[in-house]
Amino acid sequence: MNVLDKVKYKNNLPILPKANDGPVPVIAANELSYARSGAIDASLLAQQPFYGSNYTKPLLFIEDGNYFSSLAKAQHLNGNQWGVMNETGSYPGQPWLWLYTLWYQIPAFSSSANVDLIAIYLTGLATALLLLVPFIPGIRSIPKIVPVYKLIWRQWYKKTKS
Repeated sequence: MNVLDKVKYKNNLPILPKANDGPVPVIAANELSYARSGAIDASLLAQQPFYGSNYTKPLLFIEDGNYFSSLAKAQHLNGNQWGVMNETGSYPGQPWLWLYTLWYQIPAFSSSANVDLIAIYLTGLATALLLLVPFIPGIRSIPKIVPVYKLIWRQWYKKTKS
């Protein structure tokens, strides 16, 4: 027998049939009304700075044990799969690690046992290439050949011509 089939609602509050559940029905009913009022998020995020973004407690609160962990595992975000950036809401966080974490998103690399070494070497190579762009003769001429900067700064060019 499923208890959920016997739940009735009165004034949008669930009324559960009598059972030897202890305080669980009262706690669940109060929590539901608390959540409907919109106060549960604020309560779970309390004691945060003004721009608080630590969503650990709300995520743990709604975690069913398997859903979020299976999503994380599918995207290779478990701590044993990679340990650099597996957290949520860490503003300003690690956006500067985009180049390093990029390599973990490529399926051929993410399944490799040496993904950390691959990421380090490819990040080093990409960083060196980015640093050398002004010194590479063909590449440094691209802005002169394709003047996209004039589109971006067109308002400034209009002002300076007049």
